[in-house]
Amino acid sequence: MIIYDSKKWSSLFNTTGKVFRQSYSIKTLSFFMACIMVYATIITVVEQQFFVGTLHVESLFFSLAGIVLSLFLVFRLNSAYDRWWEGRKAWGKLINDSRSFALQLDCLIPMENKRRRKFFVKNIANFCLALTWHLRNNVNRDDFIYVNRATTEDLEGAKHVPNRIVSYMFNEVEKMCEEHENISQLDKQQVKYLLQGFIDVLGICERIKKTPIPFSHSIFIKVFVIIYILILPFGLVNDFDYLTIPAVMVMGFAMMGVEIISEEIEDPFGLEANCLPTGLMSDTIRENVYEILKVKSPFVAETNMKEADVVR
Repeated sequence: MIIYDSKKWSSLFNTTGKVFRQSYSIKTLSFFMACIMVYATIITVVEQQFFVGTLHVESLFFSLAGIVLSLFLVFRLNSAYDRWWEGRKAWGKLINDSRSFALQLDCLIPMENKRRRKFFVKNIANFCLALTWHLRNNVNRDDFIYVNRATTEDLEGAKHVPNRIVSYMFNEVEKMCEEHENISQLDKQQVKYLLQGFIDVLGICERIKKTPIPFSHSIFIKVFVIIYILILPFGLVNDFDYLTIPAVMVMGFAMMGVEIISEEIEDPFGLEANCLPTGLMSDTIRENVYEILKVKSPFVAETNMKEADVVR
């Protein structure tokens, strides 16, 4: 995710240059802008040199079509941003549930029971890592914190790793309740309710990931935008002459930009520059639960910023 200061306009172009190679939207938009410039130049030169005043479309058409197109683009951007923001809310819930779960366990697990505290710390952290990679369709088991040999071997054969990790914690909660008579039924219900929040977040993220914008909806807007841009030079050339070229580029920049930005943020869990920093949030959860359960963290204090999660 791109981290920037929205109040410093002077850093805008500097930041844009730094993230050019990592931003899908900037690279794709640059390609389309080059194509639009070439196309508008050809149409303008041909009209000015050979068909003066004959290649013309009435401006009323563009006014009416522009109104319809603007409504479609606003709906497209809003629907994509809703998916991005829902994903961010889901991960915010995961952070809160992880902290609450750890705080509850800190009250229930005796300090001398280091094994059980380490078990929950490691599995909470592993769940967040597993969810991050699960949403990217490439579970990297090498990043997991080692729990024991049986767990490692079991995860190797698991088809749905986040589910398997949560099942470990559910089973351990049952064992904990059986071994400690001072844990009431209400405590057990509260702990399991917080643990159920992990499954809820998993379900929300999978729904966003596996339910893309309907194909017909997406392709219709793309075709409409392309047709509008292809016809636009014919409506401007008589009045703008060679200024038609920058005018068409500005209009194309606005319309294509909305569509390309929507494409990038509608899947908020990828590795593009504007996707959610799920790796960074996983590290935050890991460090928080280590501190809450009073387990010494083997990790350095610096936040892990791999996989282009943060771009400054």
